[in-house]
Amino acid sequence: MRNILMAKKTFSFKKFIAFIIYISFFIAITSPFYVLYGPFQNVKKTIVGMVWGSRHRYLVEMFLSKEKVEAIVGSSKNTESKVDEDIDKINIQHKNDNEIIKYEINDKKFDGYLLEIKDPTRIKIAYTKYSDRGQRTSEMAKERNAVAAINGGSFVDKNYAGVGSTPGGFVISNGQVTYKDCDEDTPANVIAFTKEGKLIVGDHSINELKALNVTECLCFQGPTLIIDGKKQIDDPQCDGSNPRTAVGQKADGTVLFLVTDGRKNLVKLGASLYDIQKILYDHGAINAGRLDGGYSSTMYYEGEVINSPNEWDGERTVPTALYVEPEK
Repeated sequence: MRNILMAKKTFSFKKFIAFIIYISFFIAITSPFYVLYGPFQNVKKTIVGMVWGSRHRYLVEMFLSKEKVEAIVGSSKNTESKVDEDIDKINIQHKNDNEIIKYEINDKKFDGYLLEIKDPTRIKIAYTKYSDRGQRTSEMAKERNAVAAINGGSFVDKNYAGVGSTPGGFVISNGQVTYKDCDEDTPANVIAFTKEGKLIVGDHSINELKALNVTECLCFQGPTLIIDGKKQIDDPQCDGSNPRTAVGQKADGTVLFLVTDGRKNLVKLGASLYDIQKILYDHGAINAGRLDGGYSSTMYYEGEVINSPNEWDGERTVPTALYVEPEK
């Protein structure tokens, strides 16, 4: 009995704490290798996609090349459209109709909002007024008395600062090329609207868009979501789980603004591009493309931001936004 009591006294709380610290340190060091090089493909795609879609992609770049990342998350797949877009199939039926319908999106993986804007000619591109930084989506919207707005396209993130000062590709606003970092014959993945209000998606150059009478345009990256009523993404986990922003158009010209949240907890990490494609398709979109997601994803409606942006102080500053003009 005496020996048993002495054995119990040998337990050391300090040694136990040291063991916990050691295990925690070991897990912290080995986890990236286990996730990135282990056999669990779904876990790898989810984690890599989530980090790659944030401003902290350098954490992934420490271990993987860009080509390897794109192969994992699927963002390099399906970048070539399966069909050609025929904008003549868009028949604008609600010009001068000021109605906007709001839907709440609730999924086990994410929450979000979708707006149906009846008159597509009310959609315009906003561009930051600053030369060294972007603006919040809500700020650009309020300056233009916009009814609704969502964050826009890509931008150059120097040193991962995330200030959103310089767009990627090119920007067309009110029929004028307000910014470009390429020549006018170089194609980029676009979200563009013609003077008549028809949405153009996919890869196009400035000169192509001019010939199509485009008055509003910004750029992001593929894959395009829906072209001519055909879904473009087959992989349910394409590009991982992240906050998302996207635009679509129905056959009657109605424009769809979609923003979904993510990264709020371990359950609701966000939507894949496949998820976004499905929502827009189910709401009648025959053409649709993606915009900047992650920290940038923001929806402004009737005087306030209605989603929950993932940025620590509320909204990220961005160089461009799409907004809905005041009632005509």
